[in-house]
Amino acid sequence: MYSLELYTHPWCSDCQDSKQYLKKTKVPYVEHDLGQHPEKEARLKNLTGSKVVPGFVFKKKSLLGKLQKPTVFTGFERNEEEIKALIQKMEER
Repeated sequence: MYSLELYTHPWCSDCQDSKQYLKKTKVPYVEHDLGQHPEKEARLKNLTGSKVVPGFVFKKKSLLGKLQKPTVFTGFERNEEEIKALIQKMEER
């Protein structure tokens, strides 16, 4: 089963587009607003290798319940097809 964490900034238009898409498709996610929680920026950089937002972190548990290495994307517009494919997998479960 997949879960999604989304790292955003309030001034980021790509972040706003991401959140609108996720709301429209009713995909559950946990948002980390870096404007309100700047300390989470280090975690974003550790996970994605970048401070670029939006940061998508898809986590999947194995059959034994352990977390696998997350699938990460920075930016919605440039990774839209891959993100939508993973979201489709989330909806199938």
